[in-house]
Amino acid sequence: MKNKGPIKEYKIANGETRYKFKVYLGINPYTGKEVRPNRRGFKTRREASIELKRLKANWLEDIESQYNKQKELENKGKTFEEVYDIWLDEYIPNVDKSTLFKTKQLFDNHILPAFGNLYIKDITAMDAQKQMNAWQKEFVKASTIMSYAGLVFDCAVRLEEISSNPISAIRKPSKKKESKKDASFNFYDKEELKEFMAAAEMSSNKKAYVFFRLLAFTGIRRGEILALRWYDIDFNEQTLSINKAIAHSETGLYEKDVKTKASNRVISIDDITTKILKEFQGVSDKEVRIFPAENGGILSPAKPRKWLYTIQNYIDKKRKENEEDAKPMKRITTHGFRHTHASLLFEAGASIKDVQYRLGHSDIKTTMDTYTHVTKQAKENLANNFNDYVDF
Repeated sequence: MKNKGPIKEYKIANGETRYKFKVYLGINPYTGKEVRPNRRGFKTRREASIELKRLKANWLEDIESQYNKQKELENKGKTFEEVYDIWLDEYIPNVDKSTLFKTKQLFDNHILPAFGNLYIKDITAMDAQKQMNAWQKEFVKASTIMSYAGLVFDCAVRLEEISSNPISAIRKPSKKKESKKDASFNFYDKEELKEFMAAAEMSSNKKAYVFFRLLAFTGIRRGEILALRWYDIDFNEQTLSINKAIAHSETGLYEKDVKTKASNRVISIDDITTKILKEFQGVSDKEVRIFPAENGGILSPAKPRKWLYTIQNYIDKKRKENEEDAKPMKRITTHGFRHTHASLLFEAGASIKDVQYRLGHSDIKTTMDTYTHVTKQAKENLANNFNDYVDF
């Protein structure tokens, strides 16, 4: 008697009584399928009865409401993230692992948090401009981030989700200004470099000293120096062959061939750096990396950054010992030693073409744009140098 009708009682694991029902309500007018809702978990028969009456009274209205919501979502089209997933499937086969890793980082850290949940039809040029302005205040490479977002909008145009790319209507900062802002402070002058290298030489970390010596006196990229093996150095000719680099992927660090013909290069090493490297090599096998991790694998790029901070902090301490109000050592990044090398090359009279080759730039414009601050100074010094040489 107590289980008469659609409402039934049952026991749960702890022995308590609960109520459930399954009932036929009719045919869904949109799908042609039977409507048989199944509900359970009610603590009392009364609660189950109230819900059953509500369903019987409102089931057609509920179905119509669900149908209208579904149609509204379909009319909205795809979200930015849904289009991104489609674009990414097309992008993956055409790039290497390190490029894919960097691209995904840009999207995960910046682009998807800004646009991901928005329906791509609803994103206007004004929305994109506001986001561009926000990124520009925070990131040097704001226009690069937005350019990647633009690739997804281009994909949406191809898919006919939108009629035009909203990024095409916004104002972005020039890449030239970004590069200049990045490089104009991030280097040591001659005296600062001397002070840094003297402190590095005095430290107990011989590996750090040799690392920064090679970095500052060759200007090679951090990924290139971490990939070097002893056979890449020709001690007789005093040359260094650069043909590979360490890069990030989603599974960790890996070694890859350098990606451009210009990056694959042989550069000269000065006498003192050659001597330092020879002493550092000792009896190391030629196949071994010059700067391996403790386990013999790839050294994490974070490790040289820690070495750098340690040396800079040591210099600060020594300066304060000599002068209480002494200024702290300028903080540059590991990449700043590449800028340092280029800057001092220009000061020493090297041509832009020489610097381009040594740094492995495929385009001389990259060299000129990145080092505007030093090429300008070199041009200003040219007249004085001529006058000093002629001497009247």
